[in-house]
Order: sequence, then structure tokens, then C-alpha cells
Amino acid sequence: MKTHPAEGAVAACRDADPALFFQDRPGPAHDEKVLAAKRLCHGCPMRRSCLAQAVRRAESEGIWGGFTTPERRRLREHAARMRLLDPGLVADLQAGRRIQVPASLRPALVHRLHGLGWSEVRIAEALGVAPFAVRAAGLLAADATLYARAEDEAASPAGARAAA
Repeated sequence: MKTHPAEGAVAACRDADPALFFQDRPGPAHDEKVLAAKRLCHGCPMRRSCLAQAVRRAESEGIWGGFTTPERRRLREHAARMRLLDPGLVADLQAGRRIQVPASLRPALVHRLHGLGWSEVRIAEALGVAPFAVRAAGLLAADATLYARAEDEAASPAGARAAA
């Protein structure tokens, strides 16, 4: 039986049933169980470490660090976009140029502009989108940043030793 990797003295899941994190098939209570597992993860001090273990081992099932397998796939893609964001896009916006930004790049761009001190309203105006779209992109960027840090942790020599 699989167990959750963050089990231990400080992990929020230490007393939880592993089946909560590894559900065989969707059923009537599936969504409710996924939300319950995520609630445990989101307040857990081991969250990034747990996610790093999932990244390191390329886990293909289960909830790790508060994310399902499809969510982890999506975060991996967004983390890559954040790392590869063309600085020219930021420079164009700083110069006041109106540019078309694909929705797939919006979280990376919002993250970068927030880092430069831009407000949601200013970003929304520059991108020609509603402030709620900027807020949503910012939340996705925060999760992608958590994933990127987990990737970095998983790739570090200390992370490799922890996996052994």
C-alpha cells in the first residue's frame, strides 16, 4: 500500500488514511475526498517537501503537496513558462506599448510585473483584461512558483540524498 511521503511528526497527513490521497477511481464522494486531502495539504509545513518528492519521483498518481496529477502537470508547464518568459514582453509593457499576450503566458507576466511593484489594476490595464483575470493569473503563478521551488529542491544534491 502506498503511503504519503510526508508522514512524520510535523506532517498534517501523518494520521490521515493514505487512501484519501490515492483514490482508485472517481465515485460519488471523489470530489469531496480530493477537497479534504487538499485542505490537509494547504496548511501543512511539509507541503513543498512533499511536492518536491513527487517531482523527484515523477509521481503519476495521488495528491502531493496539495495538487492532483493533472494540476501538477499544468504547474510544471507554467513553471517552465515563468523561467523562460521573454524579458522583451516586460520591457514593452513598461514602455507603455499595448501587446497581445496569450492567456498561457499571463501568469508568468503577472508574476514578473507584481515583482516590479505593479498593482493588479495597472497590470489589467496594460494587458487589456479585467482585474479578476490578473488575480486568477497571480494565484496560478503563486502555485507555479511553489512547484518551481519544489523542482529546484528535488534537483539539489540535498534533495537527491533525501530521496535515497
